[in-house]
Amino acid sequence: MGKGDKRTKRGKLFRGTTGKPIPGKKAVAAAKTESKTPAKAPRAPREPREQPAPPPAEA
Repeated sequence: MGKGDKRTKRGKLFRGTTGKPIPGKKAVAAAKTESKTPAKAPRAPREPREQPAPPPAEA
């Protein structure tokens, strides 16, 4: 760990960037009351494909 590590103070100084060396954990939302996107309606089942007739068997 040193100059090449972007999570350490020395690495931040070397790169010339600012910010937290190690990002903290994100706060968990208390409770989602309303979703942003509406729920999708279930899709109707597809029609079955027609299967080609097998070639006639020679006897």
